Amino acid sequence: MFDKTRFAGELKRKGVMVDEEYESYLCLKIFSAEDIDRATMNPNGEMRRYRTLIWVRHMDEKYITPIASGLPNPSWDSACIIPLGIYEHFRYFLHVEVYRTCSKSDPGSSSGVALVGKTRIPLPKLGHKICGRFGLVRPNDAASSSSNSGSDLGCIAEGHINLNMETKRFF
Repeated sequence: MFDKTRFAGELKRKGVMVDEEYESYLCLKIFSAEDIDRATMNPNGEMRRYRTLIWVRHMDEKYITPIASGLPNPSWDSACIIPLGIYEHFRYFLHVEVYRTCSKSDPGSSSGVALVGKTRIPLPKLGHKICGRFGLVRPNDAASSSSNSGSDLGCIAEGHINLNMETKRFF
């Protein structure tokens, strides 16, 4: 039977470079969002509630932040660790979607959940950190339905999300 660790050890003793496989993960902190809704959307002054949905690969587990209230700047101050497996930074993106929840006033939303904005951010190289403010876009249903040509993207800018992410590895 082939013993991979023993074989790698023998190669190291002979001075051969061995690229070991290791598990890596993403440490993610989501702080807040800015200007994701217009204050005029809610004339009653009632606070709106928001959640974020986060994932790296579509088939993997998705992470959901707790509900945060705020208009137009909700704050989550939430953290999670996302396993990445064998990591190649150029292949993966962090997908973030911000949803307004418990809102019966959103048109066409029978569930009370409406997409406010989303973004896709390239992950940092292994051992590196990215902190920043990233722009969100949301689909503009009116623009995409009125445009018969496929040239209109049907998205509009809708605020920003503040987050911090760092890739690390397990040995």
